[in-house]
Amino acid sequence: MDIKDIGIDDDTRDPSRTTGQDLTLPLDDPRAGRVDLAGSKAAALARGTRARLPVLPGFVVLPPGTAVGGGRDLRSAWRELSGDGARPLVVRSSSAAEDTERSSMAGRFASVLDVRGWAAFRDALRTVRESSDDAMAVLVQPMVRSRIGGVLFGADPVAGRADRMLLSAVRGGPDRLVGGEAAGTDLRLTRRGRPVREGRAARPGLLTTAELRRLTALAGRARGVFGGAQDIEFGFDELTGRLWLFQSRPITAMAPRPPRGARLLGPGPVAETLPDPLLPLEEDLWVIPMAHGLATALDLAGAAGRRRLRAVPAVTTVGGRAVADLRLLGLDPPRHRLLALLNPLPGARRVAAAWRVGRLRAALPRLAVALRADVDRALAEATAPARLTSAELLAALRWSRAVLVALHAQEALAGALLPPAGPGSRTAAGAALAALREGRARGLDDAELTAVHPEVLALTTPSLDRPPRLPE
Repeated sequence: MDIKDIGIDDDTRDPSRTTGQDLTLPLDDPRAGRVDLAGSKAAALARGTRARLPVLPGFVVLPPGTAVGGGRDLRSAWRELSGDGARPLVVRSSSAAEDTERSSMAGRFASVLDVRGWAAFRDALRTVRESSDDAMAVLVQPMVRSRIGGVLFGADPVAGRADRMLLSAVRGGPDRLVGGEAAGTDLRLTRRGRPVREGRAARPGLLTTAELRRLTALAGRARGVFGGAQDIEFGFDELTGRLWLFQSRPITAMAPRPPRGARLLGPGPVAETLPDPLLPLEEDLWVIPMAHGLATALDLAGAAGRRRLRAVPAVTTVGGRAVADLRLLGLDPPRHRLLALLNPLPGARRVAAAWRVGRLRAALPRLAVALRADVDRALAEATAPARLTSAELLAALRWSRAVLVALHAQEALAGALLPPAGPGSRTAAGAALAALREGRARGLDDAELTAVHPEVLALTTPSLDRPPRLPE
């Protein structure tokens, strides 16, 4: 590439001469806010300059061949900004394709820091331009030594929360963080700059409380100027302590926030019992009793209010698969911990349920034995389904649903209230495996083994349209 093709003087020319081309626009020129002329990065900073955001002075080197009137030639703009080479500069790309609402393209093009002297400046300009296949503008600003720098998201893109901000800060400039040279200290902040406590106390670390407030205030101003939450790069001047905005771009990926009252559903504890897709009849026979049984256990344990339990099923189906309400079962922490602490209802409900829990813990083993005996006796006395009338079959199905509610409630309460089984204790899975080994040793097939030891069905997936297949 010939050096004239990119609009830079040849080294052999008199350094006092200019190119005679309108190659630059200062950031305070209204035209510098046009993306088609200045590129996205410089245009955003030009808008910030006019809105009195803390943007460093600078100029934009326009793409080669751009015709604008009233611009300044390159050498004059460089001389004024650098103090004729006394002040180091930063030379950065400003493509129209980067820092947009659809894509940030961060790190795709070159940037050159701490550029000193006219020759080094021209080399840096060439490096940045040649990092793109297409002609693009170049942003030039003074080099600032930052005590602390980093990136601040004006919203939480992971949680989809506009009332939270994400901060990552390092010692030095933000280029150390963006370039992967150093790992940042990460914080979630409120809009007023207070660290959000998540599990353990959040520590501001590198930044003071006042600096955190200045940062979030800057993010709020940027949101107002650009019409949406911004991903900003910043630095605190190590000499003056002043906060500078180095870059502002829209947050390109924002997770949708669930609507108010949305439920968090997942396989949770039901996946082991009902792992496969269910038929509509299987949902009616098995999922509804499981939901009622878990609701009974949650009510007895004081873990959820009855009004909520009536409105929200503990277990339901999505696309034929059984899923549990993870928040209702306490498997997901509450979003608003402070509100949860201030709300007296859960505590009062647990106090009212405490006496029931104490009595249940003592009575559960005896109740389990009695329930199992009742179920075993009823099953032993049951008539073969083929011999039942329609009315008798309907009554048997209703009985089975009632029994499943009791069994699921018993299982949930036992898991929540009783201490874990000690070493050597026999579990349901252990009993089923022992029966399977015994039956296989006797040469029993699946049907014979199931008839003799029905507990082996715990090792299979329940189904109405296919016979159970036991492990070999």
